[in-house]
Amino acid sequence: MKTFDTDFLRKLDRLVLQGSKVVQGGTGGNRRSKAKGSDIEFSDFREYTLGDDYRSIDWNAYARFERLFIKLYMEEREANITIFLDTSASMDQGEPNKGTLAKKLAAIFAYMALANYDRVGIASLKDASWSQLPYFSGKPGFTRALEFIDELPFGGETHLNQSIPAFVPLQGRKGISIVLSDFFDREGYKEAFEYLKFQQQDIMAVQILSPEELDPQLSGALRLIDSETLEAVEVEISPHTLNLYQNALHGFLKDFKETCSRLQAASLQVSSDISLDLLVFEKLQQAGMIR
Repeated sequence: MKTFDTDFLRKLDRLVLQGSKVVQGGTGGNRRSKAKGSDIEFSDFREYTLGDDYRSIDWNAYARFERLFIKLYMEEREANITIFLDTSASMDQGEPNKGTLAKKLAAIFAYMALANYDRVGIASLKDASWSQLPYFSGKPGFTRALEFIDELPFGGETHLNQSIPAFVPLQGRKGISIVLSDFFDREGYKEAFEYLKFQQQDIMAVQILSPEELDPQLSGALRLIDSETLEAVEVEISPHTLNLYQNALHGFLKDFKETCSRLQAASLQVSSDISLDLLVFEKLQQAGMIR
């Protein structure tokens, strides 16, 4: 996985995850977050951007560097951010590859959380099991997260209803759970989402599909093979067949949106050919996942 350039990471430094329960207190538990004020612990500086509170400008830094910087403070409210990355075989498909985008997005979420002084745990999901990078905090840990994500292999089947509830480290940790998947799961994923709500998680779900899944350009007699089960079926692709597929796909995507809405989960559906800048700096913000 290609690393991110300095300018891109600098832009990420200005963003934070949007977790209403966690940020606003109540059931959110502890969170340490970047904030502006005078009665909490000073943490760091960053360059002033339009819309920042001018009262946090450090005029001593301006006198020294002739550039505007604001002070960042750290409230003693540390959030637990869990990133669930679907690494089943179906994610290793598409052009551009769905799994590649999912890995990049997992790294981006991890960076934003670490930059905001949160604790991050990353879980790879395949079959009914998981592997993890245990919870950690601090920006220096980002390299560790990149290495873990980059080395994750794809394979096996998708069983979110089994693998997510089996993730023992999540139990008792209020926070934010981010699920990155195509959600092609024969058993569905609703029980997994309901489990996350039971564990007092704010859910963010990003559904990644490839351009050919969204709009297949196929015709004639074909042998289609399931990437996870390796089951094969002979089909004759006609305009009627494609229309049936589009109807089924529409229902699948609609059900995902409705499920997320019912469980008050922030959701986003994207094609794997989307640019990172558009995804992060527009789509994720529009979906209410970051600010």
